Amino acid sequence: MYEITAVTLKKSKIYNTKAGRFSYKTAPLPYYSFGIINEALSAKQTILMACPEKALCDKIIMTPGVLLRSISQTLDFLVNDLRIDEDQLSTLDTEKIATWIPDAPKNSSLKIFIKALQSL
Repeated sequence: MYEITAVTLKKSKIYNTKAGRFSYKTAPLPYYSFGIINEALSAKQTILMACPEKALCDKIIMTPGVLLRSISQTLDFLVNDLRIDEDQLSTLDTEKIATWIPDAPKNSSLKIFIKALQSL
């Protein structure tokens, strides 16, 4: 079953439908507002979407049981569990992520995430 997750300031909720699972997960301010881009779908329609760096930070922060403690564990999580290509990971902006750390939940995991990206 596919799952689409959205981050919100409101209460977390899960909806199971025939099309798949839709979940809304709560993030605190000001962290919630970091890394949001305005993406045009058409001339009259735009959406707010997380940049790739923020999407991965959200995944790390909001996945229960994920506590990153080493570079090798982090790379294993990203490459083997999430199946993200290492070449794509190496393009992520670690300086941008570092600016979010003071206001982020699980900031020790995000610090290891940055070190893992820098090791590529």
